[in-house]
Amino acid sequence: MKSLKFCYKLKADYSEPVKNHSFTVMFLPTDSARQRIDNLHTQVLNCPKYSMTRDNFNNKKLYGAIEKPHNSFEVTICGTAKTGLDIYEEYTLNPVEYSLLKVQTPLTAPGKKLNEYYKNLELDKFSGTYDKALHIMHTLYYTFSYIKGATDIHESAETALSIGKGVCQDYAHIMISLLRMEKIPARYVVGMMLGEGASHAWVEVLCNGYWYGFDPTNNKLVNDEYIKVSCGRDSNDCSVIRGKFYGIVNQLQTESVTVEEV
Repeated sequence: MKSLKFCYKLKADYSEPVKNHSFTVMFLPTDSARQRIDNLHTQVLNCPKYSMTRDNFNNKKLYGAIEKPHNSFEVTICGTAKTGLDIYEEYTLNPVEYSLLKVQTPLTAPGKKLNEYYKNLELDKFSGTYDKALHIMHTLYYTFSYIKGATDIHESAETALSIGKGVCQDYAHIMISLLRMEKIPARYVVGMMLGEGASHAWVEVLCNGYWYGFDPTNNKLVNDEYIKVSCGRDSNDCSVIRGKFYGIVNQLQTESVTVEEV
C-alpha cells in the first residue's frame, strides 16, 4: 500500500486566438477497490465554471466552454491516491459491458500478423484465463520494442505489430486483441505510474469474476505504483481531451505527469 501525490497538466498553445471553445477532459481518477482518491483539485485556465459527468464505463469527465478569444488552453488536476488497497476490482454484473469488451474494435481488429502471432502463442497449453493473460504479457514484452515516435495515436494493433515497435498504447491494443481472440473480456486502461513523464496505458483482464491489471509495456502486474484514471474498449474510449473551437490555427499540445510517494 502506498500514498501517492499526483499532478497532471495538459496544455495546448494556439498560433492565433480561438473562441467558442467547447471541451471535455477525462483524467479524473476515482475510488475503486484498488485505490482511494483524496484532495482532488481541478483547474481550467480561462474557465472558472465547468461541470462533471460520467460515461458508460463510469469514467468521470470534466466539460465546459470558453467563449472569449484565447491563445492557450490549460488543465491541471492534482490530488492524492491511496493505492494497493486490493490486487483486483470485483466485476459487477453488466451484460452489455461484458459483451462489448469481448468484441474487437477497429483499433484491435486482427489481421494476418496478429493471427499468426496468436497461433504461435499456443494458448491451449494454459488452462486458466489468468495464466493465458500472463503468457501473452510476457511474450509481447520480449517480442515487441518500445520506441517513441514509431506509431501515432491512431495506429491499430495490427499495424503496430507489423512494425514491431511502438509505445504503451500499442502494447495495450495488441494484448487486448489477443485476449479477445481467445474470447477473454479485456479493457484498455489509462492512468499514471510512480515517477515523472506522461500518462500510461495498460490492460485489465476479467479472470474468475475479477479485473486484474497487466502492464505489457513493463512486463508487470499492476500494483500500488499505479493510479487508474479511466477504462474502455480501446484508447478512443479513454481520450484525455476532446473539443472543438472556432479558428484556423496550428496547435502544440504538451502533457506532463508527476507521481511521488508521500
